[in-house]
Formats: sequence, structure tokens, C-alpha cells
Amino acid sequence: MNSLEIFKAFKDENFVRLEQKLGQYNKNILETSPKYFKDNMEYFTALNSGGKMLRAILVNMGYYICGGKDVEYSDELALSIEIFQSSILVHDDLLDHAETRRGKDTVHVRLLEDFKIENEEILKHNPDVVKDLTNGVSVALGYVGLYMAYERLLEAYGDNPNLIKILREYNDMVIKTVEGGIMDVVVPFQERYKNELPFEESDTVDAFELIEQLALLKTAYYTTMGPIALGMMLRGADAKDVLDVEEIMKDAGLAFQIQDDLLGVYADEKVLGKDVGSDVSEFKQTFLYTYIKVNKPEVLPELNKYYGKDKVSLEDLEKVRAIFKETGAYDFTVQKMNFHYNRAKENVEKLSFADQEAKDLIMGFILYLESRKK
Repeated sequence: MNSLEIFKAFKDENFVRLEQKLGQYNKNILETSPKYFKDNMEYFTALNSGGKMLRAILVNMGYYICGGKDVEYSDELALSIEIFQSSILVHDDLLDHAETRRGKDTVHVRLLEDFKIENEEILKHNPDVVKDLTNGVSVALGYVGLYMAYERLLEAYGDNPNLIKILREYNDMVIKTVEGGIMDVVVPFQERYKNELPFEESDTVDAFELIEQLALLKTAYYTTMGPIALGMMLRGADAKDVLDVEEIMKDAGLAFQIQDDLLGVYADEKVLGKDVGSDVSEFKQTFLYTYIKVNKPEVLPELNKYYGKDKVSLEDLEKVRAIFKETGAYDFTVQKMNFHYNRAKENVEKLSFADQEAKDLIMGFILYLESRKK
């Protein structure tokens, strides 16, 4: 088998077991939730299912490549990451005003329907009353999920000698991801309404570096770097080995986010499972947009006719796509993505601790990300 096939076999084998465990966990949560909270938790558990569980698989893989043949021991850590991701997605979808996730209505959209008020007199005096309630419940659900993830981790590994290291890495991953989430809303706001970068300009920071830092914080730490590092730490891996793998996964994570930005404009919405064009309506700052800003500022007024629109039509999206293609922004972004994917692949062969199977698994994961269409 080649590297991609080896990774897919590992993924498929572990996915079945993880999916069963997560399904049982979701069932238990609903059975033990207070009656007044059960309906809300049902929305969280619905979000907490139906995913690819790549982050969980990476935890299993990190444990395995360090000699952990008893892979199932790492499952509770893997599932903790999945529960954490669901918590982040609840908040992320709320901040982004996203309406679909994994082909389903987002949590806050479902809550809006539950709490909808038809009384016009109430709405006249309190027009935001339902929205305020929905936002509050969504934020609370995200918090509950985050602490459920911690609880699962602590219950499973209280006697593991590496627990303190794991918790420090885990917390660092959470903090950086939250920082990325803040940047993801602040940077578009500053660009759209204040026409400035959200930091003091200097010779050492430019617009492209800002976008790369944003991608690193909001995606790479919790999608690629954190999960595999945590799995390695659970097994007691050498700190240098963890850092070497994290560096590879940093490039893979950056490429993954750049690819996500491309798919967010160019993908088929039915394939993607979430709103295509939402990056445009939310004024998201990506390499695509930043290329225009830096290299083709004369085109920016035309692009900004569509960026920030409440409802971006397919016709609008086609015009945005054409601008990116005609100006070279699309090609630049693809080259940037390929650079990070290629550097990640090159560094896999340099891993001194890893045997050939471990290298094949890491390489296969990178190839798997690179080949995705959604």
C-alpha cells in the first residue's frame, strides 16, 4: 500500500470504534441532562456527530507512531478533542452567522426557531429579545461542551504520569484557538470599517503575515498540531520528537486553512456541507482578499461591492471568483497552499525517531488533506 492507503486504512479502522463511543457518550448526555436543558443539549449532541473525526484520528495516530500499539487507550483523549471542537463550532457559527454545518442547521438557527415570537407588540418594544436569548443559550452550550471535554480527559487519565504536560498542551491549544476566533472577527471589522490593521504597523509585520498568523491560530493549532502532539505526549514521547512533528503539522494546518478559504469561494455548496460564499458576506480576510488589497488595490472597490453583502447570490459569487482568477489572486493562493503542503511532505522524511510505518501514516494524512474537495 502507498502512504495514502496506509493512512486511510488506519483512519477507517479507528473511526468505527470512535464513532460508536461518541454515539454512546451523546446518548448518555441526553439521558442524564435535566429536563429543562435536554432539548438544548440535543442540538449540541447533533452537532457532536456526523463529522469525519480527523482530529480524534490524529490523537490515535500520535499515540501509535510513538509505539503505542494499544491505540484504544488514547480514545478518551481523542473524543475529548472532538467534544472540544463541537464547543468551538457552536461559538464559531454564532460569530459567523453561519446557517449550516455538516449539512445541518447550526445550533443558533435551531434555537431561533424554537424561541420564535409571533406577537408583534412584543417585538415592537423588544426587537432583539429572541436573538439575545438565542445568543446566550448558544454561548452557554459552547461552554458546557468545553468543560465536558475536560471532564472526560481528567476521568480517563488521572493516573497517567504525563497528565500535567497533556493539560498544558491542551490549554495552550484552546487559548490559541480562542485567540484565532477573536482575530477572525476583529480583523474583518478593522479592514471593513476602519481601514486599518488591528495592530501598530511595523517593518516586521505585513498584511500577509497577519493572514498567516490568523490561519495558524484559528485552525492549525487545534486541527493538526495539537491533536497529534497530545497523542504523542500521552505515550510519553520525547519533547524534541513532538516539536518536529508539530512543525510538519504547522505547515499542513496552514495549507489546510488556505485550502478551506479556496473551497469557501469555489466549492459546490452541496459538497462542502456549509454556506459557500459566507466568507464573502462576512468580509473574511484571506490570502485571496489580501492579494487584491496589496497588489491590485485599484480592483478593491469592485470586490467590495460583494464583500459584506448580507446575501451573496450565486451571480455575485461568480463575479468574485472571476476577480480572483483574473487578478492572479487565485493562482497566488494556490501556490501558497502548495508551498506549505510540499514543505510538510519534505520534512516527514527527516523525522529521526519515526519508523517507515509512522512516516507513511503522517505522509498519508498530509496527502489526504491535500486531496480533499470539501
